[in-house]
Amino acid sequence: MTISLITYIKAIHHQQTSVSISDRESYTRHYTDGEAEITTIEEVFRFNNGVVIRYAIERDNVPSGPEVMCEECWISYEVADAGALEIRPVRKVFSHRCQELFWLKIQAGS
Repeated sequence: MTISLITYIKAIHHQQTSVSISDRESYTRHYTDGEAEITTIEEVFRFNNGVVIRYAIERDNVPSGPEVMCEECWISYEVADAGALEIRPVRKVFSHRCQELFWLKIQAGS
């Protein structure tokens, strides 16, 4: 049986779904790359069916400019442990929050 990764992403975003989060760990890391300060937040979600999803978001302090509506960042969801289940896709990546929110809105019906 194949389960869509959106099932778990919906739960992470507090949307109604067939699974629930049983545990959550969060890690924050700061480092410098040239003149940019980078912040990475990684969260590990464990679900009631044993699945583990790793969520990460990376941002820098470099201004995007006034013409950019959505701050550029790197957002990813990855299946760290599927247990006995098959989850597809195993990874979903976004280049900014607006792209992620639009995708979630489109997926709301699934």
